Amino acid sequence: EMMAQMMGGGMGAGMSMGGMPPGSMGGSGQRRRRREEPSVLPDSTRVLVRGLQGAAQHNGKIAQIVGFDKASNRYTVQLDGGDQLRIKPSNLFQQCEAEVINMQSRPECNGERVGIKDFDEAKGRYHALLKGQMAALQPCNVILPKGVRARVVGLTGAPQWNDKVWPHTTREAPR
Repeated sequence: EMMAQMMGGGMGAGMSMGGMPPGSMGGSGQRRRRREEPSVLPDSTRVLVRGLQGAAQHNGKIAQIVGFDKASNRYTVQLDGGDQLRIKPSNLFQQCEAEVINMQSRPECNGERVGIKDFDEAKGRYHALLKGQMAALQPCNVILPKGVRARVVGLTGAPQWNDKVWPHTTREAPR
């Protein structure tokens, strides 16, 4: 059985940060776009900061990806309050919208759009804003938008793919 835990890329993608186009480095006046990599969240992606220990006061804050440094494996993020931080990928969770499907306990919610806010690893559920209230949704009840980065977890037949991050490419719900 496999489950995809979302970690990054949709809501806000393509939006610019501070008037600069995504991927722009600023300063020189020249546009320089970073080549998109499947395992890296694109610039301008909205994320939740979580799990920080040394700077725990920033947990729960929303930020936007400004860049990624491969050498240090850290994202530079701009907090909505203005501060910039360098954060490991495991301490970020992508914010996006998704579609609810196959909910048997609340069939009236099928087809509804939800705002995915976080993921509870212990319970294996997304925390999502559904009709103005927070709901805990199983991954099999959510269709993530194309381009959202997801971390593969729980594969037993091909465990080498666990903890790899890939963009979501189909309209199917994770299984």
